[in-house]
Amino acid sequence: MSVSDIKAIIFEEKNLLKKLLEFLDNQYEYILDQDVMKVDKVARDLDEISKKIAKSEIERRKIMGNEAKVGEIINKTEDELLIKAYDEIQVILRDIQIQKEANEELIKNKIFFTKKMINMLNPNRPNQTYNAYGQMRK
Repeated sequence: MSVSDIKAIIFEEKNLLKKLLEFLDNQYEYILDQDVMKVDKVARDLDEISKKIAKSEIERRKIMGNEAKVGEIINKTEDELLIKAYDEIQVILRDIQIQKEANEELIKNKIFFTKKMINMLNPNRPNQTYNAYGQMRK
């Protein structure tokens, strides 16, 4: 476990997380603009970047070990640049969580509104059944 390997992984994860946050910001804008095609495209981009982050995380675990606490290992290196990058990752992760929750809430609201509009345009009709004489009941 060398410091240069840790640095490479941390900086790679930081860049990937920044891209993820950028895609989430774009998704938010597309949802507001009601641009379904762009929302679908950014969903695929989010899937791809998530896969890259997962691969990077696997590499980090190979280098640092599964049970290792990342913060403790980074603080032990006493590399100011590495510590600063790790702190930035923590901030980016909080921003990602906030943006993700905002996007989910916005999508739920849009779905709820759409469902209400459909119900207004096409109200529920009672199910018609057959009576004992084979006639349709209204």
